[in-house]
Amino acid sequence: MSASPKLLPHVNSSANVAQLELEYLETFGTYTRLHYENRSCTNFEELLHAARLTRVLRDRGVLPGDRVLVLLPNTPDLTASFQAIWTLGAVMCPLMPQWTAAEIAHVLNDSGAKVALTCPALAARVRDAAQGIATVEHRLVLGETDVPSMEDISLELESPASVETPVNRSPEDLALLLYTSGTTAEPKGVMITHANVAAAIESADALNPDLPCHPMLHVLPLTHVFGMLMLKLANCWGLTSVLLRDFDPLMIFETIERYQVGYMPVVPTMLVYLLHLPERGKFSCSSLYRVTSGGASLPEKLRVDFESAFHCRVDQGYGMSESVAIATGYGDHEEYRPGSAGHSEPGVEVRIADSHNEPVPPLVPGEICLAGANIAAGYWNNPAATQEAFAGGWFHTGDIGYLDSDGYLHITDRKKDLIIKGGENISPREIEEALYLHPAVAEAAVIGVPDVLFGEEICAVVQLKPGLNASAEEVRSHVAQHVTRFKVPRDVVFQAALPKNSTGKIQKRAIREKFAAVSAA
Repeated sequence: MSASPKLLPHVNSSANVAQLELEYLETFGTYTRLHYENRSCTNFEELLHAARLTRVLRDRGVLPGDRVLVLLPNTPDLTASFQAIWTLGAVMCPLMPQWTAAEIAHVLNDSGAKVALTCPALAARVRDAAQGIATVEHRLVLGETDVPSMEDISLELESPASVETPVNRSPEDLALLLYTSGTTAEPKGVMITHANVAAAIESADALNPDLPCHPMLHVLPLTHVFGMLMLKLANCWGLTSVLLRDFDPLMIFETIERYQVGYMPVVPTMLVYLLHLPERGKFSCSSLYRVTSGGASLPEKLRVDFESAFHCRVDQGYGMSESVAIATGYGDHEEYRPGSAGHSEPGVEVRIADSHNEPVPPLVPGEICLAGANIAAGYWNNPAATQEAFAGGWFHTGDIGYLDSDGYLHITDRKKDLIIKGGENISPREIEEALYLHPAVAEAAVIGVPDVLFGEEICAVVQLKPGLNASAEEVRSHVAQHVTRFKVPRDVVFQAALPKNSTGKIQKRAIREKFAAVSAA
């Protein structure tokens, strides 16, 4: 890009982000902070929980800058882990419970983590992952375990502790190493500083300054950047958080009714399951106020159908690990623009660049590039990837989109997902949006497959709604009503379910690998 980004507002904070939780306590006083299963705790009790874990980690020699790997489901232990690790000035490496021992071992090796923290159900996996890795000095379990070489710290956590002042950190010091899910390559560690976290919280708070006080339901993994940010925003707004350990559609409806949930961050796949659950009519969801979707593009028909069914606002934002989950979004009272992920959030700059990294005018597609105080410092132990992705002071997302005349972002595709048929770039998302308009289609993914004549042909992989049927020709005819004939899929393949990663995002790479053979037919 010809010019570096302009100077943007920066969070005026040299403090450890763990200090924010103490400020929230002073601002809101004591209130019910968490509901989990049949237990509840106040914000002060949550800080005491974190203080006990802080002491345990300090006793294991955890120092500022040390990395602590955390493999936990959505539980109060996980929410306390953020505060405990940051209070010591250490760096949290959160992983989702679905990760395999091999993936965990990669993170332990790459990060040089001193401590691994997990729960009894995952202890054996962490033990297997840590075998032979000399840098892992302690393998801690938050509960009883009979897994050899794993330390049960549950008794230590019963001893009283006092809330303490967090260790001083500079804005550039690391708070998080967020490892990507590895859908495109081996997982990379995204370096998130204390200033990055504070900037993301400040930006989202500035976008939504006067939210009504409703409980927030956390279905997303809190070890994922989107889930983590929403947890921290709930703290920032003085909201009660309701934690669910797993994604269970029936339990979600029961929880919404029981706790009168108002806010629910999700990924689009979750909305599909919730919308088509036969038992959903048995529950009152009148408390639902706002559902925010992220992690993947939200099909417009799915958004409209969910809004109509539950009479709540559904919108989408745009962000990723490298931007601490924020880039564009909507304020609480802003009118939604169909197909748009919103406008740039306060303190974030969005530009669309051509193949020469030069900015393009409105309505012209190009690569989405971001700048701001929330943008990560780079990739851990990977200077080549850092140089490529963060060149010129901008983060190059690899996503394709355009800004309309009012600055609202429209995402069309991932750069790597574009289909080049006969020399023409074709956006899979345009075809996917048409597929979602078919009454029998639950989920769909469009990929390019090798073709002798055109170079690539279009293949649609479709999951049908329960109890509904459609033929390949019916689907093709339907799509032909919405896109030009050149973009109609040559192949339509039906699957019982589409492959997804641990956050529910459809894995197109896995689909491409599986269905490339279709082109030989």
